Amino acid sequence: MEFSQFCACGPSGYALLKQRVDTCAGLGRSYEFDCCRLPEGCRPPQAQLGFWRDGKDYLLYFRPAVSYRGEDPLLRDFFQQGAVRRFDGFQAMTDCLRALDSTALPGDSLLRRLMAEFRSQVVGQDQAVEAASFKLWSHICKRAPIRPLSLIFYGPTGVGKSELAKAVAPTLNRCLGQQRYQLVWTELNTFTEPHSVYRLTGAPPGYVGYDDPPVLEAVRRCPHTVFMFDELDKAHPEVLKTFMSILDEGRSTARREDAQGRRELDFRRCVLLFTTNTDLSSHGVRLGFAVPAGAEPGARLHLPTPAGLAGRLYQADESARRALARSGVLREIAGRFGGLIGFQPLDEQARTAVTIRQIAALGREYGLDITQVAPELARALTPREAISPRSTVPMLEGVLTPVFLSGAPLAERRVPLQLTGTLEQIRLVPLS
Repeated sequence: MEFSQFCACGPSGYALLKQRVDTCAGLGRSYEFDCCRLPEGCRPPQAQLGFWRDGKDYLLYFRPAVSYRGEDPLLRDFFQQGAVRRFDGFQAMTDCLRALDSTALPGDSLLRRLMAEFRSQVVGQDQAVEAASFKLWSHICKRAPIRPLSLIFYGPTGVGKSELAKAVAPTLNRCLGQQRYQLVWTELNTFTEPHSVYRLTGAPPGYVGYDDPPVLEAVRRCPHTVFMFDELDKAHPEVLKTFMSILDEGRSTARREDAQGRRELDFRRCVLLFTTNTDLSSHGVRLGFAVPAGAEPGARLHLPTPAGLAGRLYQADESARRALARSGVLREIAGRFGGLIGFQPLDEQARTAVTIRQIAALGREYGLDITQVAPELARALTPREAISPRSTVPMLEGVLTPVFLSGAPLAERRVPLQLTGTLEQIRLVPLS
């Protein structure tokens, strides 16, 4: 058996693998392949490959441990993780394996890795993650782009739009293996007056704010800047007009010269991300790798051809653009964005997963390492009705603060913890 066969496996192959692993887990054993031949550069050249399910987690292991001395950075990163790899669900494991597929199109492993990285950070938005990954991949593969990548993330509040946008720069840096991108975050809800445009471009001499560094000049420090502009719909039209030449030509003129006497700002290798809570999906807009009507709940498609996906995204983009223009954004601006990506309301499973992450983050504020939350307790702590997932944080803090304070001795010991029990009696338990 070749290890590469697992990486190039299609959807039906992975479905069969999951079935076999789950069946073996029910019998208390792992699913193993003896004498699995490993990629060139591995020592030893073959090993036992095993799969094991531990609750919702899936483990992949080699016996004996494998080292890699080849030149492929993805394989080097994979085998440096140790003899045992733990994944948060079967999908995460298959995404990791797909990223190692040497038979994929050139650069396709980068696309798959972007998808896997974003999916691990943003809960319940697989379609948006896949569409954004494809757009980012298309842009960074260009050798001589003529304009920046510009995307609008739209959808209800608190469903992951800003979270995905903030993850773009660090994720690109990890996937590319270098610190190339920086993030500049701007709240457009403070740009409601025509004169606020000067905070983007720089104020003229004699005006208030002339000495303040304008937002857009960050590109002088880093030509690969990821600009995040939150709440696009709150900005004054004069502010949005500032972006027209940037989105269309990849350039604009600064108020002041740089050290070399130049005024031109070059945005061609930048990424501009805009978020809005405006609903642009009322006319059937669906973005990403949509599951066709009649498919099983949770069913997923294999990666389509770039040409097929590009055509699908184009149709969805145009529908969302028309909705954006109807919402009041100038038509000439709406037509310049490179893509419009919709985020869906979170289902119960995704909201519960968000609650678990919020509990872990709140625990860290108290010095606690909460690595597990009992599923029944997580569901009980997730309100059925809430304005947004963000609104649950104060409730969690009120309920859990006494529990976390009682766990102060555990914080001193720095041990991983599980939050368990019932709403009436919540407990922190050290994990063995």
